[in-house]
Amino acid sequence: MIRHECPHPYHQTRRRRAIENSILPAVLVLLVLFFFLGRFSVRSVTEYQAENQRLDASLVEMAQKNKELLKQMDIVESSKIIDEQARNKSRRALTELHDEISDLKQQLAFYQRVVAPETLVKGLYINGFEVKALDRASAYEYQLVLAQGASQKKVMKGRYALSVTGELRGEEKTLSLEELSMDDVSNDNYSFRYYELLVGEIRLPDGFLPKKATIMIKPSNKENKTIQQSWSWNEVVLTQ
Repeated sequence: MIRHECPHPYHQTRRRRAIENSILPAVLVLLVLFFFLGRFSVRSVTEYQAENQRLDASLVEMAQKNKELLKQMDIVESSKIIDEQARNKSRRALTELHDEISDLKQQLAFYQRVVAPETLVKGLYINGFEVKALDRASAYEYQLVLAQGASQKKVMKGRYALSVTGELRGEEKTLSLEELSMDDVSNDNYSFRYYELLVGEIRLPDGFLPKKATIMIKPSNKENKTIQQSWSWNEVVLTQ
């Protein structure tokens, strides 16, 4: 059935007014809806920008903290290195001091024997003889102390000879100071008024087993007798 529309202007006007009256509320509703949607969108963008700013600030703060932590780590590592270097330096200083004290004790022992009451004898005599192993293989340092009685005032001069007797390749062999000396020219002279400490370095041949050390003192003045004294090697060698 076809709907009949009246062409009369009155009826057309009423219809337009009805349509307009129904459209106007819809438009108002849409305007209100768009208004709230727009405010919501603006608020979301503002909140996003604010959150982005907070994140940027947090990132800058974290980067600064990371930089400070790295700096602290560098300081800690540097402190560890400095502490380790200080400990090594202290250990080396203590080792050197210990060696110096040992040497001074040996020197003091020699000098104490020199001035001891029981050494107040007449004429030239051997006050002490010791041998100390060095760090180098088969190398030794010897220390010979010569002295004369307290009543003697004249200068004592002369030469001394050192020899070491032992076994080499199954045979007995005696080596002189010239054969044992580590210096190209060995100084075997002495000259003193009260006492003298004579020091030198020797090296034993490979495979040589020392058994005895002998010292011979030959004064320049024929009025003084030649002195010879022997010790077993184990008796004169100082243990480390």
